[in-house]
Amino acid sequence: MESMWTFITKKMTSKTSRRPFFREMMATSKTTMVDIEPTNSSSNLELADIGEVISLPSHLDFEKNKKKRAIDLHHPFIPITMLTFDLQSTGIRRGRLSIAKEAGEDAVQKRVIETPGCLMYTAKGSVPHLTPDNVRLQDFGGVNVSMEHLLQNHHPAGLKNWDFDLAKFLHLEEFILLCQLRDTSTFTKLAPTTDRFVTLTTFQGIRQFTLHEYIEVVRAYRPDIVIAFTDNIAETFRDPSTVLPGKKRVQRSVDRSLKWLDQTLRARAGGEGEQDETEKKANKNESRKEQRKKARFQATEASEMESGSGSNATTPASTRTVTPTDSTTIKEEGTRSWTEVAVFAQVHGSDLVSERVRSAQETAKRDVQGFVLDVSGLVESKSMTKNAALNCIKVSTDHLPQDKPRLVYGVQTPEDVLKAITMGADLFDTSYPFHLTEDGKASLYYFKKPAISGSETTTSIGEKRWINLWDDEHGDKFVPLLDGCECYACKDSRHTRAYINHLLKTHEMLATVLLMSHNMHQYSKFFASVRETIEDDTFQKESVLFQERFGVEPESTGEIHAAQAIVEASLTRRANRLEGAEEGVVEAIGLGGPSPGTPMPQKRHSEDTTGHADKKPKPEEHGDKA
Repeated sequence: MESMWTFITKKMTSKTSRRPFFREMMATSKTTMVDIEPTNSSSNLELADIGEVISLPSHLDFEKNKKKRAIDLHHPFIPITMLTFDLQSTGIRRGRLSIAKEAGEDAVQKRVIETPGCLMYTAKGSVPHLTPDNVRLQDFGGVNVSMEHLLQNHHPAGLKNWDFDLAKFLHLEEFILLCQLRDTSTFTKLAPTTDRFVTLTTFQGIRQFTLHEYIEVVRAYRPDIVIAFTDNIAETFRDPSTVLPGKKRVQRSVDRSLKWLDQTLRARAGGEGEQDETEKKANKNESRKEQRKKARFQATEASEMESGSGSNATTPASTRTVTPTDSTTIKEEGTRSWTEVAVFAQVHGSDLVSERVRSAQETAKRDVQGFVLDVSGLVESKSMTKNAALNCIKVSTDHLPQDKPRLVYGVQTPEDVLKAITMGADLFDTSYPFHLTEDGKASLYYFKKPAISGSETTTSIGEKRWINLWDDEHGDKFVPLLDGCECYACKDSRHTRAYINHLLKTHEMLATVLLMSHNMHQYSKFFASVRETIEDDTFQKESVLFQERFGVEPESTGEIHAAQAIVEASLTRRANRLEGAEEGVVEAIGLGGPSPGTPMPQKRHSEDTTGHADKKPKPEEHGDKA
């Protein structure tokens, strides 16, 4: 075995790394460069450090944990991430994504993600419509969290007091947690990206988010996987009325994303990363403002002390502290490494083959642990067909290394997932069952024919991929959503179609809880069957049969079911009445309005029969076979 040069971060303490295995490894480390020599020991690895020998614990053995790798000269550090991807077959890809258990009694063993598989889509840090207990009943091993759903105006500075990582904050410790910038389930047209920032839609409004802020957020969140800061141009043409971006814009996106990726990797190693001149100037000006603010605060404290007034007048000056400013805190923590976090890099290129190839080849040269392909903008665009958009996946994956996972966004329906799997995709998200739930639909599709007795049920699921529970026909059907289903909603015939139909029309939140549980379970069973057919070499055959049974997903028209429109209109009128009553109370009590015996004034509102000005109520089709 040849020796290899590696670099170990200098002077790391428990303050700079909250993870137990980091503290244990770095406790005795004083070196900046060591030579790893072959060893016959299976439990320890000796590092020669100028006559000094350092023995690593068994759980940090690079050979045992398969973390031994060549180091790219552009990024001279060892990624100590515990993420492992075990690829078992390379034709139709089959593998396992896992994270080794950390040291310590309180460490939680992460779930394993079998591939092809899914990460659970989350909104504002939780899986939509599911309680934590129901989330743990799902067979998925990971969750997909969006930064724009969590960021507040005082972040990242407000994260300096976090003593925990994002998984603990969201109570999702047992899942592999992937963190990214944007919500991948919605298609919102945003302002274009610049050299200094990307645009995010947070719950507090539109925000310009810089690379420096991104790095600070990642240092605080410490997810298992993070998608590198990137220039995703999909937001510029997610509006179907617009055309695909030009060649210059695509080239700029690829170049900018590669530059940001290099800066992200340097920051992960413990460096501050490079900043553009514009950002350096802006940060310098911000630092000056904070310093002036701090000086004014100290001057005020001193004057209060001399005059004997103020809340701190009796406190000796030597014992009073001044809270560090945000920019000072960021600067002090700017060298904290986060090498335990795996980095997935996004591959770009839009619809241009040459740029997709260049982006894939250049990204593959970087020391990242996985790749992301977002074709959502291409799929939504009217400028190219869906098949042409999906073919872009194949163009990119042909130039990516086989031994690293590929995560694909924008591919949701089962038939599109099957096509993407044949093109080399490994991971997806659960946006599809989420959208079905939002529309009041229950999944009936399957990949490999299940063992279900009864010809009537078999015929039903062979014709429809889902049913819409808003339909009146389900009001007197006292049968489960799907016979033989073992999900929380269907098991032991707990909840019937008639009951869920009733819950929807009375606007009870339990309706979406039951539907989401069922749709998530069916999606996980779909992927389990896919993996089974890959193992027994029947994937292609079953893919053809699936297409014959269920055809193609009906294209969404943006219209909602008539019954759903009636319920939403009723809720809108109720909200308007409550708003008028609240205003009346304020006028009577707070503004010297009419006496308590006088009727409350009612606010006039125009009648809205649907609650959606751009949507016409119309019964929706049932997903019959095309």
